[in-house]
Amino acid sequence: MPGIRRTYRTARVLTAIAANPGASNRAVAAGAGIGDEGQASRLLKRLVALGLIENTARDREQGAANAWRLTARGVEAEQALRVRP
Repeated sequence: MPGIRRTYRTARVLTAIAANPGASNRAVAAGAGIGDEGQASRLLKRLVALGLIENTARDREQGAANAWRLTARGVEAEQALRVRP
């Protein structure tokens, strides 16, 4: 998919979100094996900009947990980059 960095970490994040729709930043980071929350947040921001994920949290006030899910394009990317355990 054009514009997507085909990295192991990107694949792990997409797979973690696919396996757990509605996951928070922390849950996605844990599922993807990312220990640094800052790195996870930067990657999530980049995936939003690429149109691969979206935040479905209803209450978006400061401090509220995000709820990530794949977009249709994100589903395609996850399948193409899928990391098999």
